[in-house]
Amino acid sequence: MTDRKPWVISIPPVKCPDDMTGIPNYYIQIWEKYVGKVKPEGGDREDWIETCSRLYWGIRNLGEDAIVRVHGKTDLDSKRLIGLPHFGQVLNMPPIDQYADPSHADRYAINPNVRMLMHRKTKLSSIYEDDIKHAFASLIKDGVSSFFIKFMNQAKLLPNLKISGTNLDELEQQVQEWGGWAFVRADDDPNALLIQENVDIQYEYRMFMVGNQPVCGAGNIGLKTPIDNMHTRFDPQMQKHRDDTTVKNVELRPELAERYREFATRAGRMFAHCGYGAYTLDLCLINGEVSIVELNGLMNSGLFALNMNDLTSALRVNWKQCLPPVLLETAI
Repeated sequence: MTDRKPWVISIPPVKCPDDMTGIPNYYIQIWEKYVGKVKPEGGDREDWIETCSRLYWGIRNLGEDAIVRVHGKTDLDSKRLIGLPHFGQVLNMPPIDQYADPSHADRYAINPNVRMLMHRKTKLSSIYEDDIKHAFASLIKDGVSSFFIKFMNQAKLLPNLKISGTNLDELEQQVQEWGGWAFVRADDDPNALLIQENVDIQYEYRMFMVGNQPVCGAGNIGLKTPIDNMHTRFDPQMQKHRDDTTVKNVELRPELAERYREFATRAGRMFAHCGYGAYTLDLCLINGEVSIVELNGLMNSGLFALNMNDLTSALRVNWKQCLPPVLLETAI
């Protein structure tokens, strides 16, 4: 484990968008070299640019011996890639060499230091009726009547739930209807639900944490991609309230980006013992105070207007943080 290992750049062959306006020629060239002909295919523009960005910057910065694997196209034995650092999205039906993100930062809710820095009232709960009602009752006692709920047992399996009221039976019923069959998999998880006070979240920003420190960041703007980066590590483009349908309300807030960087630096030190590896730290303003929105593993996180040169350069140095977990030998 002391010698650097070759990287695996793992790319899904997403469909090309119809609109190629402003996409650099070197993106197109690298795609055609490793994936296929760039032509209008009706694909999602932002998704394709982010995928191509991972491919281009991974090849450029992760070493000349990097292995490029295009899912469904490259003829590689997945078992030979086990134990190598990976850069690229984890698929819904993943190969055995990259069956999960190296980070477990998506279980941030069990960390009391994270919850402290969220700066809103929160309670953890199992999926059982009495636990859910107890969590709501505690928050209602503290004056909360509008709630934002996340299913923490498996990130992104369910959309987040916003509900309001003070009737415990009605609140619990709405949660059960929302959870449905997903709750079956969480019957033994005492922290399956994060029930939060619903607050006004402003100027969402994503910090990319590598080596326990922020290495680059960008505002959570759905229509922005790495080709929109303003040639800076911490891109200043932000929206007061996130709107993935427009960029007309984008503001330049370099002073706020610096506040976020300072906060993330302190948070990185605080979380250094947690074994999160490489992860994303989403920040925002709540009543003017820098606060945590959530943490997630880095591999499947949206990139927005990120400086990919800074990200991949940091990952190359901290390659051990990008080693996917290894399945037991009996399982493979």
